[in-house]
Amino acid sequence: MATFDDVLVSIGGFGQYQKKIFFLVYLTSVVVSHVYIGFVFLGVTPDHWCRSPGVTELRNKCNWSLEQEKNYTLPLGRSGSSSYSQCERYDIDWNSSSVSCENPLLFVQNGSWDLPRTACQDGWVFENGSSSSIATEFNLVCANAWKLDLTQACLNLGFMVGTMILGYTADIFGRKRCFLFATFVTSVSGLLLAFSPSYIWLVIFRTLQGLFTRGGWLCANVLITELTVSEYRRRAGIANQLSFSFGIMLLPAIAYLLPAWRNLQLMITIPNFLFLSYYWLIPESPRWLISQKKDVEALKILRQVAKGNGNILSMKFKTITIEKNDEKVNCPSVMELVRTPQMRKHTFILMMNWFTSGLVYQGLVMHLGNLGGNIYLDVFISGAVEIPASIIIFLVIEQLGRRLPFAAGGLLSGGSCLVAAFVPERVIGLIAGSLVLFLPETKGLTLPHTIEDVENIRWWKSGVLKTSYQHVVLHTTETHNAKDTASVKIVLNS
Repeated sequence: MATFDDVLVSIGGFGQYQKKIFFLVYLTSVVVSHVYIGFVFLGVTPDHWCRSPGVTELRNKCNWSLEQEKNYTLPLGRSGSSSYSQCERYDIDWNSSSVSCENPLLFVQNGSWDLPRTACQDGWVFENGSSSSIATEFNLVCANAWKLDLTQACLNLGFMVGTMILGYTADIFGRKRCFLFATFVTSVSGLLLAFSPSYIWLVIFRTLQGLFTRGGWLCANVLITELTVSEYRRRAGIANQLSFSFGIMLLPAIAYLLPAWRNLQLMITIPNFLFLSYYWLIPESPRWLISQKKDVEALKILRQVAKGNGNILSMKFKTITIEKNDEKVNCPSVMELVRTPQMRKHTFILMMNWFTSGLVYQGLVMHLGNLGGNIYLDVFISGAVEIPASIIIFLVIEQLGRRLPFAAGGLLSGGSCLVAAFVPERVIGLIAGSLVLFLPETKGLTLPHTIEDVENIRWWKSGVLKTSYQHVVLHTTETHNAKDTASVKIVLNS
């Protein structure tokens, strides 16, 4: 009995139609990367020091250079280093007539440690030539520096919550619809972010971005995955990651041309509005439509795929097999990830590896970025590192199968953490690498399709399937030419 993949193979499992759709989705990955990494430039914190009343007038009066002003009026850091304090100033009156231009602190021996200090009370002076950023505009430095980190934390929180919410709603309302709605909210919130009048509004719009950006991207990825046969899904996933990495490499050039944070935010937001045109350019997932018993819409899309690939929907596929469409499938829940023992185990292992992989990636980028010494080169290198890494992983998978990359990759991640810094807590990376040995794909097993299959993994290994299925029957209701696919419709049988 034929499967849905068999139908896709007959009309083009990865033909020109799918490649066109994939290319359109890859464009969204380029822009999504800017939301992830853009904060590096939006929230850049330049060199700064406390603004002291009277110092500017004294500098003009004494004709000091900027370096002389720092030497004369700024205290050293508390650590005793040669750098100036960024969060404290001398608590003295620079307008006093006793202040000398040659040595304004002449009455203090050996520097300034005995002078009274106070926190910055009149704002900060930022280094000449520094562009406007979230940090400089809202004074998110020193005691307020945590607010800068909070904006990124809210984005990441939005990523987590939004992914769960949109992943759930995509199973109810469809992948395309949720993608377009998420794109619309992301576009509007990004636009409003560029015109944020205060820090509070900035946090609100940043959180909204997080809630819908990653979730929408996930919906688009699920859609293209369900539109092609399993043989090509790995390649499609790698290409999508390459697009994300290319976006990271492109971002420094954009930030260099538009250094002011509001202009940069506008530039990385406007392309999202163009993606709303995908309403007419990309289809809904035919797999999802069939699961929802929307056979007429699914058939229409299958005909589009066939036509786009120069094929027709053959009538030899009288019946195809898909997973049974019962109430439990129609009502997915996040709790399914932890409801049963095997699902809990797999969820925990994958979570461990994603956290850990982030540490390894950030560590590698940090060390390579130090070679550049500036923020633009650092971000460019981070994207450039991902591209060959993705290609190498793909080649290893193609040549050696899935088992070795999962096991060796995880172990090497843990080992690299351990060797790179000899930090005891990084042992968690080695543990995470070992845990992947307990995943079904690492064991070389065919991936299960349902939660029931996951819980009966031993039966699955021996080839005994316990999942119930339903049939999708393709037939004609009128007498037409066999090549007239317009007369074909789909009927779902329990």
